[in-house]
Amino acid sequence: MCFIFWECELKRLRHIFWLLIPLLVLSCGRKEMAERTFYPMGGIPFSVKAYDVPDSKFDEIFEVITTETERLESMLSSYIETSEVSRINREAGGQVSPEMVALLKMSSRLSAETEGAFDVTVGPVLDLWKWAATEGRMPTDEELAQRAAMVDFRQVAVSSGGTVNFKQKNMSIDLGGIAKGYMADAAASIMKKKGIRRGIIDVGGDLVLFNAVGEKPFRVGIKNPIAPDQRLAVILVDSGAVVTSGCYERYLEVGGKQICHIHDPHTGKAVTDLESVTVLAEEAATADAMATALMVLGRKKGQALVRSLPGLEAVLVWRIGDQLEWWISEGLQGKVKIID
Repeated sequence: MCFIFWECELKRLRHIFWLLIPLLVLSCGRKEMAERTFYPMGGIPFSVKAYDVPDSKFDEIFEVITTETERLESMLSSYIETSEVSRINREAGGQVSPEMVALLKMSSRLSAETEGAFDVTVGPVLDLWKWAATEGRMPTDEELAQRAAMVDFRQVAVSSGGTVNFKQKNMSIDLGGIAKGYMADAAASIMKKKGIRRGIIDVGGDLVLFNAVGEKPFRVGIKNPIAPDQRLAVILVDSGAVVTSGCYERYLEVGGKQICHIHDPHTGKAVTDLESVTVLAEEAATADAMATALMVLGRKKGQALVRSLPGLEAVLVWRIGDQLEWWISEGLQGKVKIID
């Protein structure tokens, strides 16, 4: 997750069920900031912040955002039996909405760019780990191999006519690696269309920030994955999306062990190479997916992927013994300050 820092006013958000450390918010002082938070998706804090906007207009915008977020959740959540993605999984495809077509095509493109390190068909693997957790044991290598064989984004056919078809049996889609970012982008789009020139959307740490010309950049803090109540670094961001993934923030309790919630779609195993990844991109949906992919790829392949994709920047953090090491992509040089 990320912190955001402005100047002058300190404010804490509450902890949620996966141990989010509160965001530190320092307001600008010379400009009024309006802020409201709601808790969709099982309790994820969804914060909307805007500068220089009348209360009545901000309330109107906030209501539109909450309504749109509820609509998207009812479409994208695999935890809601009546959602569109749940219906797709039950029926192994079928007719879908134009919005779902667009999102699945975006997901397929991101999967291709990451060579499957991000893959929304990872559902069978995630289900296995959840089941194993209830059994109080680790999945066997055979079980992991069987489930990983069901994962392949190339086996999902999406037509321009609005149909989806699973080409092999026992497949399922899980949009958890992109849905938060997609919702953050949708909320930011609403704010911009309503005339907000400087604002922030924060969906459980998936950030979209946009700025008026001439305004100072935002200062976004990266948590120390070994000590999440402390900062590792601060990044200057003018506009765009910032998303952090890490094994310290969410995990499964399996057989008395803490297992990272991010799994390699190719093997089914939990990732272990990186402690955290912070991604900057134009859109939060892309940053969300790429943060997951980089955690899967690890430090060497992850660095190569970032170098190969224009517009993608990242900070990769790993552990050597009790010490942290990191890599900062070229486009962030001079914009990232490591905190000693």
